[in-house]
Amino acid sequence: MKRCPNCDVLTGQETCPLCYTRILDPDAEEGAEWYPDYDRKEHRIRSRISKLAIFAGILAVLACLAINIIFMPQFLWVFYVAVAVFYAVVSLNHTILSASHLGGKITAQVISLTILLLVIDAMSGSIQWSVDYVVPFLIIAGILAMSIIILKVRLRWGGYVSSLLMMIAFGFLPMVFYLTGIATVLWPSVVAALFAVTTFCSILLFANQAFMTQLSRRFHL
Repeated sequence: MKRCPNCDVLTGQETCPLCYTRILDPDAEEGAEWYPDYDRKEHRIRSRISKLAIFAGILAVLACLAINIIFMPQFLWVFYVAVAVFYAVVSLNHTILSASHLGGKITAQVISLTILLLVIDAMSGSIQWSVDYVVPFLIIAGILAMSIIILKVRLRWGGYVSSLLMMIAFGFLPMVFYLTGIATVLWPSVVAALFAVTTFCSILLFANQAFMTQLSRRFHL
């Protein structure tokens, strides 16, 4: 019996009866490599670089905090440095060094960039241009990028379910900002929400069986 890596079902057929993915015979001499080799040396190097980046970031923020308090305590510009360091560490560890797929990297970039923009906007005296315009279009760009990637890897949609659903849910954040009075311009929030709804409806209409199987598992349907 062969096991489908997407649907986790056993079958004697050459293709999965649910997602129609071609299943390799684990006993065959050729094409039986299910997992890539685990490079321990590369993993150690990445782990050390990641820890060094976090340590250097903490030192930089603490040094800037001390300088800020000593020379300019009336204006805490250290928060600009802290949020920039946070974004740099996330980008290095998750976007560059991590082995996660592009869906996870895009989601992490959208979330960390949103936090960066909100803090910078708030530190400038008001939280306006970020929630009114930049964050809605940043989220739209993230959903669009995720959709393009999924269209390119149609046979592996299942691995992108969680990231795409998270981005779609994130598409309603600008509307929440507007309804709570944080944002004052309506149309970018409406565009972001409509784009998220349109993307979700497109998935339901055009997704392949593997994606729908993963979707059903997430919602326990």
